[in-house]
Amino acid sequence: MGCFYEFHYEPVVKAFKTAIDKGVNVKIIIDAKVNEYTNKKGEFFESFPRKENLDTLKSVGISIDPSDGIIYYREAKKNDIQHNKFIVLIENSEGNTPTQVWTGSTNISLGGIHGQTNVGHWIRNSEVAGKYESYWKLLSNDPGARGGDDAATKKVKNNALKKQVEALQKNIQFMSWNDIPQGITPVFSPRSGLSMLETYVKMMDKSNNIACITLAFGINKIIKDYLIDNTNEDHISFLLLEKEDKPTKKSKEPFRYIGAKQNVYKSWGAYIDDELYNWAKETSTRSLKLNQHVAYIHSKFLLVDPLGDDPIVVSGSANFSEASTNDNDENMVIIRGNQRVADIYFTEFNRIFNHYYFRAVYNNAKEKKRTESESLFLKPDDSWLIKYSFGKLRYKRVEMISKMTGY
Repeated sequence: MGCFYEFHYEPVVKAFKTAIDKGVNVKIIIDAKVNEYTNKKGEFFESFPRKENLDTLKSVGISIDPSDGIIYYREAKKNDIQHNKFIVLIENSEGNTPTQVWTGSTNISLGGIHGQTNVGHWIRNSEVAGKYESYWKLLSNDPGARGGDDAATKKVKNNALKKQVEALQKNIQFMSWNDIPQGITPVFSPRSGLSMLETYVKMMDKSNNIACITLAFGINKIIKDYLIDNTNEDHISFLLLEKEDKPTKKSKEPFRYIGAKQNVYKSWGAYIDDELYNWAKETSTRSLKLNQHVAYIHSKFLLVDPLGDDPIVVSGSANFSEASTNDNDENMVIIRGNQRVADIYFTEFNRIFNHYYFRAVYNNAKEKKRTESESLFLKPDDSWLIKYSFGKLRYKRVEMISKMTGY
């Protein structure tokens, strides 16, 4: 059983065709909304990702006729997206026991696999797989409002879907974040209210040592609400962004900056366009036409005290936003107490964060035309040590490693 937003990377689709040819019972939900449009310039845009999904399925020989029971069309809720990316393995002699789940942030597309940061997480746990199977069955009926419904009917249908999704999880949205159990807890959307989003942010805000989060679509207001009053005594937060957090003309909210005063380190997707430093030519996935909306950071995960003895990893398809909580089809897993999983995620986070941190700082300095006294070059004396003195943010960054639980 598969459930995908973008499903048009041919090698993967062909692998599913091979499985079908071997007699495997394959069932796949795809986002197939009809959302074609013509812009003000008269340019026509096909339904996305419907057209690419269906064209690829047809090209490899997988039947797209719903009556054949292979491809399930997710067409309801036209203004929202079926943003899931997961597979459930059903096995045993009768083929009715869910045993494993593959999930994460990776769209089955050329850009998703080769053009952005992404996560694929393999879970071998029958209880978790069973919950994903129930969620898949719910979505396979294409629930929610449809185009011809009036406003009142749309509200009733969409609210009914949220209640069905929430019923799969025993009111997890009412749990305090520190009551999240050890092990793996799936979280599905759409759901009512922002309690789950607040739960994630509270986890981050109340961490003892460090918190790390990837943000493909900017820093949500709720995150800033919690971090804005952090002091020198608080933990360090690392934010890995798709682009720099700065004021925009379109925003209706006053811009609030968070940074060193709140113990926040930020890094964002960037490449260096400078002949002096181009030992290897750099480019972006936009230039290569692999991705248009997100060129660098597409992962969606949160780490809370990953170096401690009770680490928390939150990972899945949902951006940490209102839309991903209230409107879209999404899935996340909260993994608590698994130090090996936390190690893997923290290592990957640091790899990407540090890769882009230099580029982001360099481009920011170049844009703001730093003076010689603010040069990025190495200091010729020991004045660089000032930034590492007790209480400074860089001191805390070094200190956090010393607090790592030994195991």
